[in-house]
Amino acid sequence: MSRQGLPEWLSTALPDHAAAPQNLAQAARQQVETIGLPGLRDEEWRWTNLRPIHRGNFKTAQGASEAQPSEALPLENAIRLRFVDGALQSIPDDLPDGLTLVSLADADKATRTAAFSPTPTPNTDDPNDALVTLNTAMAHEGVVIDVAANSVIERPIVIEWLDGATDGAMSHPRVLIRLGQSAQASVIEQIESVGDQPSWRNSVMVSKIAANAALTHIALGLTGQARLTTERCFASLERDARYHSYNIQLGGQVTRREYDIQIDGTGAHSDLIGLMMPRGKQLMDTHTRIVHAAADTTSNEHYRTIADESGRGVFKGRILVERDSQRIQAFQASNNLLLSDTAEIDAKPELEIYADDVQCSHGATIGRLDEEALFYLRTRGVAAAEARGLLIAGFAQEVIDEIPNEALRGWLTERVQARLAQRPDATTGA
Repeated sequence: MSRQGLPEWLSTALPDHAAAPQNLAQAARQQVETIGLPGLRDEEWRWTNLRPIHRGNFKTAQGASEAQPSEALPLENAIRLRFVDGALQSIPDDLPDGLTLVSLADADKATRTAAFSPTPTPNTDDPNDALVTLNTAMAHEGVVIDVAANSVIERPIVIEWLDGATDGAMSHPRVLIRLGQSAQASVIEQIESVGDQPSWRNSVMVSKIAANAALTHIALGLTGQARLTTERCFASLERDARYHSYNIQLGGQVTRREYDIQIDGTGAHSDLIGLMMPRGKQLMDTHTRIVHAAADTTSNEHYRTIADESGRGVFKGRILVERDSQRIQAFQASNNLLLSDTAEIDAKPELEIYADDVQCSHGATIGRLDEEALFYLRTRGVAAAEARGLLIAGFAQEVIDEIPNEALRGWLTERVQARLAQRPDATTGA
């Protein structure tokens, strides 16, 4: 395995104290100094180069910065939590019954321990855990979202990540979401750059979903040509719990997002739905891992990537069915569209099954626009550029249509269409 070590600027930035309990923070610091950052020879990172981070000389932003998102999401009565360069600006007062929000710094020790679990075991020699360990060692900011048992939070909870307000800003926030038994809530991440300054956010989100509870989690990576993000999402599901994830990535210089789903309770279900649209020299990478650790559980995964210009998309999805976890249904599909000769897509679906009563499938396709479909539209009088635009938009729309919010679906449709309208051939008849 490769060991890139830590860049000198990052070694000197490691703090003496973090929000994690002291024993965890100290162990994490020692571990990350030993492991370093993952490199291209590490299997989970062989398509994603962290060179821009090594060369970044990032610093933790000091103090709060004033920043606004480019526009508010079209969500009425949303509960908005704003992070500027990783720093939580404020917590709303008008919260519905059953919802509690507290900053990570103000949480009690038991809650902070829960927020930093899972945390890699000290001395674990796994480079893929290095960034989670780094977050544990450096996290000062974050928020805890608690939904009481039997509470249904109708108002969406929006986390606004506004990165790059300060030139060269670095942040390592941690978010804990806990849903009590039979609770329901939706959390939406709005991820944007503020200006053109380079920035790096290395965040971790931990979701604990109790029996018969349901969490809808939507991540929207929007603007930012200089934004670097490394994000890890953990979710654990108890009996009959549901976790519905929708991951839409449209912006960022390097975006690496990982999902680790642990299905521990009978009858639990997980959806992982995603769309990535890298262009220019953008790199968008999603890694997913679903573990079926209980019988009679289900999962559905569908990711699509549209790569244009010199953009690069990466998808790696792993499904593990543990021994004696019978009557499992797990389906995974990765469909990918290349729009230029210089674009690249890497897809690697994986199944690992240790039970014999299962229905599991996985597959990946990578190709160009369907020439027959293009010919059909041309014979109907549709210009070449318009025909291509319709097919590309339709390919993306099948993912957007899965999002369970009509206003948000329409808003995203407009942004995808605007993005496609910027393609070089969008206004030509070629």
